[in-house]
Amino acid sequence: MVKFVAILISVVSFNFYVSITTTDSQPQEVQIEFSDEAVAIESGQPVFKKGTKVWVSNPQKEEIKLYLNEAEKEVKDDKIDLSQITSLKEGTYTLVINTNTEEKVFGFTIQ
Repeated sequence: MVKFVAILISVVSFNFYVSITTTDSQPQEVQIEFSDEAVAIESGQPVFKKGTKVWVSNPQKEEIKLYLNEAEKEVKDDKIDLSQITSLKEGTYTLVINTNTEEKVFGFTIQ
């Protein structure tokens, strides 16, 4: 139920692209992946337990700029571990993904 609510909030609040993939298709847009499911929702943001890993998938390997709170990194890899940008300790984070065509903003909390 928590996962459903987190996905619903992501789609409605943040205009994120959510796709159901089959074996023949691959997602084509930049997406955020978490190693664990959200344990709660606070102020419209998913809350993850401490130790959760966060990646940004970039299937097109396009050049993107990532801003995580005050840290910035320009990458072109197909999968980026956000711990390369900053260590994810307890706290609230704002992730901005800036591609050539759009800018996505996503907030989450680690507790």
